[in-house]
Amino acid sequence: MKLCARDGIVCRVTAADFELENNALRQQLSERDATIADRDKTIAKLARDFATLQETVKKLLAQRGGGHRVHEKQGLLFADAVAPVEPVPAPTNDAEPDDGSDDADQTKQPAPKKGTPRKPGKIDTAGLPSEDRVHDVPEEQRIDAATGKPLVKLGEKVFEELDYQRAQLRVIRHVQPIYGLPAEEQKHRKDAPVMADLPPRPLERCAASANLLAWLLTQKFANHLPLHRQEAIFGRDGLRLPKQTLCDWTLASGEVLRPIVDRLLQLVCSGVVLQLDDTPVMCQAGRGEPNFRAYLWTFVNPQVNAVVYRFTAGRASQLLADEIGAFRGLLIGDGYSGNRAAADKASGDIVVGGCWAHVARKFREAEAESPGTAKLLGDDIRALYAVEREADDAQLDREGRAALRRQTSRPILATIFSRTRRLRSGFSDAGDMAKAMDYVRNQRKALRQFLREGLAPIDNNACERSIRPVAIGRKNWLFAGSMRGGRAAAVIYSLVESCKLASVDVVRYFADVLVRVATHPANRIDELLPANWAARFGPSATACA
Repeated sequence: MKLCARDGIVCRVTAADFELENNALRQQLSERDATIADRDKTIAKLARDFATLQETVKKLLAQRGGGHRVHEKQGLLFADAVAPVEPVPAPTNDAEPDDGSDDADQTKQPAPKKGTPRKPGKIDTAGLPSEDRVHDVPEEQRIDAATGKPLVKLGEKVFEELDYQRAQLRVIRHVQPIYGLPAEEQKHRKDAPVMADLPPRPLERCAASANLLAWLLTQKFANHLPLHRQEAIFGRDGLRLPKQTLCDWTLASGEVLRPIVDRLLQLVCSGVVLQLDDTPVMCQAGRGEPNFRAYLWTFVNPQVNAVVYRFTAGRASQLLADEIGAFRGLLIGDGYSGNRAAADKASGDIVVGGCWAHVARKFREAEAESPGTAKLLGDDIRALYAVEREADDAQLDREGRAALRRQTSRPILATIFSRTRRLRSGFSDAGDMAKAMDYVRNQRKALRQFLREGLAPIDNNACERSIRPVAIGRKNWLFAGSMRGGRAAAVIYSLVESCKLASVDVVRYFADVLVRVATHPANRIDELLPANWAARFGPSATACA
């Protein structure tokens, strides 16, 4: 407790009051420093622009009148008001040469390249099959030339060579012997001839084996190799497979695998947190109809080790509401207004959350316009992420993380919101900084929602990472051939990326599941989810031949 006198009146001031006042003053000073930094950058830019304008005017005046040159001081507005910005001279090295030479014209040696030379990395071959090829000395040469005595083995020198064998296509003929009565006994035949059943096949009346289909899907959706390139590769291997045939096999495989992905979506939407994002995909509408913009959605649940994609004909809120079904909880997105509308139309009780990675990105985009303010608010956002790293390092559970956020992240949020409110009036509506601040103010409620749920991530980066493989693959194709093709692609993308998250070999998974799903009980479909398949069937599944 301290006493202070103001206007002859003695008042009591606590240490907490002093601390609050000091914090407010520190915030004002940091904001003023940011404003000064922005102003200095603007002044420097104006000076550079004015210097460039002076040079341009000088050249134009010199060229005016058919080459008649004008004195450099004529025609320049305020010639002495602002001096041109001189370029900063490069630092010179005045040190004497190492060999003591005084030759001023000595040729300068080129500066060494930055960085350290890259050392060859060790190749890990522990997971590869190996074959020993012994290169031995002929027996007649194992004699010492001086003594005539036989040589004995002292050791061996081993050199490991990485080898690759080209994939080989082959034809497997399934022969079914048919048994029945001989021809002379045909009059006594009452039953049909007997023959063994064929093993289960992935697709009815399809010439492709499960191994070939698995390789086809992996090449297209994991390695981003378009079907027309695979057609050329098969042709070089001696097999003509038209692209339309490959397309039909891909569509049929997507329809066979759809029940697995439908179950995955149910699990993803059954938690308390659902993250979503979308990316546009052009889709063909049919013969004579113009292409239209469809959307590929991605759904992630922090509690489920999987990712699910859905293909829709547009971005309407009702389409999204149909996909999320009866989800109840926190829906995290990028601020798209349709998310809120879809949440209102869905049957569940949904709260929309925001993404702080989007906020940080918008302030980075405004850094060129206002570096001081961008750094100030960027430091505040980095402080939010520091709290998340602290929770990760301490391995806090759901309640512990929520308590830490309420204690540490809540004051940081208050600082960010107050700063954007006070500093907004200093920026033009058309600038990037104003747009970034408006985004924060408009999304204020959504950006605070992570405080209420310890399982909620602070951003939507998990969804954005899952969109990246689709964006990479999209460089190899222009559009989806149809809605059916887009839905099949979403199914296969879901299983490919879920296999990656579960560290499951994609080829082995498809080769096994494409056959197994046809006869697997529907009430045990969870066993075919990539993470569960690895534990249930992975050890016994054969690799793609």
